[in-house]
Amino acid sequence: MTITRFSDLALRLLMYLGSRAEPMKATVTVREAAELFNVPYTHLVKVAHQLGQQGFLITAKGAGGGLRLARSADSIRLGEILRISEPSDAVVDCVSQPCPLAGACLLKGALDSAYAAFLDTLDRYTLAEVARTPRLQKLVSIKV
Repeated sequence: MTITRFSDLALRLLMYLGSRAEPMKATVTVREAAELFNVPYTHLVKVAHQLGQQGFLITAKGAGGGLRLARSADSIRLGEILRISEPSDAVVDCVSQPCPLAGACLLKGALDSAYAAFLDTLDRYTLAEVARTPRLQKLVSIKV
């Protein structure tokens, strides 16, 4: 299963914030995260904006501003992040383009079931479980 670049960055940004010693207090700037991930600042701004709108981040502009988790990393499920960052829950689009197999094909149902199982599996993991590892904290140069 492939996720969009947007979702990938949403997961990475939240993991980065969640790996902080005090993730609900420590702020990180979008520019700092963009440099760490080697991605365009403007793209990460869009990701941070959506995560803020969906209640995952608190965003503050200006001097002393930045991003921080709005909720405990223990309360954020990975599947929940993908549900708001992926453009659709449809793995295959059977509507916008006419398909000669429509009406007799069971593929869409099978793929939709697989996608639901994918999200269910991700729901078993919290942001804290994937972000608070000593190796990750060392990798992003965060002291615990």
